[in-house]
Amino acid sequence: QQAAGVGILLQIMMLVLSFVLGHVLRRRRFYYLPEASASLLIGLVVGMLANVSNTETSIRSWFNFHEEFFLLFLLPPIIFQSGFSLQPKPFFSNFGAIVTFAIFGTFIASVVTGILVYLAGATFLIYRLPFVECLMFGALISATDPVTVLSIFQELGTDVNLYALVFGESVLNDAIAISLYRTMSMVRSHMSSDQNFFVIVFRFLETFVGSMSAGVGVGFTSAL
Repeated sequence: QQAAGVGILLQIMMLVLSFVLGHVLRRRRFYYLPEASASLLIGLVVGMLANVSNTETSIRSWFNFHEEFFLLFLLPPIIFQSGFSLQPKPFFSNFGAIVTFAIFGTFIASVVTGILVYLAGATFLIYRLPFVECLMFGALISATDPVTVLSIFQELGTDVNLYALVFGESVLNDAIAISLYRTMSMVRSHMSSDQNFFVIVFRFLETFVGSMSAGVGVGFTSAL
């Protein structure tokens, strides 16, 4: 309980420090370090301090939380804020291109990245991983989050359609990336059992279509 309390306090302090540092950067008009990059640097420094600390008295335990906690409690408010703050007219006018980049683009990038990582391991260029874990890595690394790019777009007053394409794709690609990762994770945990290709596709569609249907249903119900 003490570790959990200290962890929550430190995380709140990191958030406050990120907000204050971002405000100072905007007031000073210091454009060489974007606000998102400053927040990433704070997390990087704290993570390095936690990693090099003593194991028995480590502050690493103060920042630990389960994967499901991140997916169910921390990630949904971030996606909700992104969807709530977007401008609907340019988003829906470019909806076809956004969906193409978000779904098919993310899927192709995940598979290609996983195959390249597997081939690099097979040729001993990097540490060799099983093919399923390579696909899991591809799903994680292919869902880009262009926070810094979007902040620069806002400061420079970029074209609305370009901003809508980049922002809309970054909002929707999380869904397919999470679905791919969870599907590959289930395949990895059931490697000993016989699973054909159709079972894997069904599990992916179950996660992706089920989550999307639940979100659309709740949205339509709230709009009534």
